[in-house]
Amino acid sequence: MTPNWLYRLQQAFVTIIHFVLLGWIFYTLQNAGSMSTNAVMMHFTGMSILGAVLIRGTAWWAKRHHLNEIKAKRRRGRDA
Repeated sequence: MTPNWLYRLQQAFVTIIHFVLLGWIFYTLQNAGSMSTNAVMMHFTGMSILGAVLIRGTAWWAKRHHLNEIKAKRRRGRDA
């Protein structure tokens, strides 16, 4: 089984990435009036890509851990 501190490290990493995304959104919304339409569109495109990768990546990570825990439980069941 994975130690608890590894889960906490992963959660901290995901939280930091969320704060980066939130900061980027806040920056873009504050400065959108002085940017060209193309620059604003590029910022929002980048934010949506980062958000999608973040959602997909965390879902993959959680599924991987879940499947590894199931395999470990099955191994422990056979070894007992």
